[in-house]
Amino acid sequence: MGKLISKGQRKRDPRVVMLGLDFAGKSTLLYKLKSGQAVETSPTVGFNVESLQTPCYISFTLWDVGGQGSLRISWPHYLEDTNALVFVLDSTDTARLPEALAALEEVLSHPSMAGVPILLLANKQEVPGALAPAELGERLPRRCLAGHRWVLRGCSAHTGQGLQEALAVLGELLRGPT
Repeated sequence: MGKLISKGQRKRDPRVVMLGLDFAGKSTLLYKLKSGQAVETSPTVGFNVESLQTPCYISFTLWDVGGQGSLRISWPHYLEDTNALVFVLDSTDTARLPEALAALEEVLSHPSMAGVPILLLANKQEVPGALAPAELGERLPRRCLAGHRWVLRGCSAHTGQGLQEALAVLGELLRGPT
């Protein structure tokens, strides 16, 4: 049974947490989605938070959390009450892909993430030599994705390629199974 909302109370927007290793392009993605502009960013120390809307008019709050190794210990603090996870993979950084996938596994092992839907973004698709989403998909740790609805999409935070489609997918994930 759903919660009753008293007069004067506003139902909070769904909470979406965006994680990934440093330099995967999380903040660039956030600000490209927010303003439509490619914004020069620096490594996030802590988090950025913005309200956004999917093409199907679902408003949500997106938490972009820093991905440096020293900051990843704080990731569990952001996971409570999460309605969806966006995990950004740098499609050009094959050397750090095992580290990124291990970080994804660790996040998904957190009790707050049970059953939370996941949008995996293979970022930097515009860069020559980037792994295609299908190639990245073959390397995903399937056992940790079991029990989650998940979608893998390619995109480019720099050019905006695939971002509207990714937002539409996120809207479907937030809406829930039909």
